[in-house]
Amino acid sequence: MTESFRLKAKMFEQGINISNAAKQILNQKSDIWLMKDYITCSGLTLVFSDEYATVAMTPSSTIQLIEKNNSLFIVEPNKDPIKTEIIVPPNYMKDEIIIENKTITVYCNTYTDRLRLQLISGCMNTCKFCNAKEFKYEFNSISGLEKALKIGLSQSDVRHILISSGSAKVEDLPKLTEMYDYFGKKYSDLDLDLMMTPRGFTSYTNIEEYESYLKHLKEIGISGLSINMELNNSDCLQKYCPEKADIGQDRYLYFLDLAVKIFGKNKVRSLLIVGLEPLEETLKGVEKLAKIGCNPVLSPLFPYGEANFPPNAELFIKARELSEKICKKYDIELGPFCKPCSHNTL
Repeated sequence: MTESFRLKAKMFEQGINISNAAKQILNQKSDIWLMKDYITCSGLTLVFSDEYATVAMTPSSTIQLIEKNNSLFIVEPNKDPIKTEIIVPPNYMKDEIIIENKTITVYCNTYTDRLRLQLISGCMNTCKFCNAKEFKYEFNSISGLEKALKIGLSQSDVRHILISSGSAKVEDLPKLTEMYDYFGKKYSDLDLDLMMTPRGFTSYTNIEEYESYLKHLKEIGISGLSINMELNNSDCLQKYCPEKADIGQDRYLYFLDLAVKIFGKNKVRSLLIVGLEPLEETLKGVEKLAKIGCNPVLSPLFPYGEANFPPNAELFIKARELSEKICKKYDIELGPFCKPCSHNTL
């Protein structure tokens, strides 16, 4: 385990205390250097050694961001300063652009080298660790999304696009598929990842639709999938993600297994939250995913709502170490493969 990753884990636990001199440097670079979005994407994005990390600004943290000779450094007690750069969002994320009576970041956001295209605001799920449910559930128009996408691409040097949305109501699944079709076919020259829940054309639970739906997604130009299991323990899943529990882990794993067979190795990933269930349960989930060729992704717990538990750096480090050993056994790697996209994962 590298020292830079250990530092990243500690900042996920503590945040970072930013000195006034460092704030002056940050303000010179951009007046939106501190992102406010979903809880998993809020904070200051730092690049140091071989790590990317989006961390909270926390005045009580023992880890500091300081200025020296007009450069920025991360300082831990009794350790040498580590030079760091920051990634600031593109100007469109100042949210001064209005498209069809909505601010542009309702449609898209840029993080490191990834642009997130958000088809739906809000979410029909009621996961206890996510603030997506606080936003009004409504579809964004294709015309508004496309206008925002073109602006985002013009201002961002992005490597890939994440087509994202909250989970849709069952009756809205066909409409969501129409949107996948539109952007998949029109922008197939781009690297398009899709974040989704196991589903078919008309149902979340009818497994007979799964294979044909996955083949359809590949045919329209989707290049990779993120199908997030979140938790392994069934009791924890029922408590924190009741709608995902209703779909059931068996269906998740069946869908993921089909996805790997259809999209190929290293094209399908699934996220597990570290810190919301016992570590041994998370590791069981890692093994289930690795065994079928799906790349596990470890997310540190971001305290929120009923999941407001203190993050634990040592737990994050141990989870990473043990998960890598499990993955090695199955000749699979932890995701994400894009290093900048690991800014909010372990």
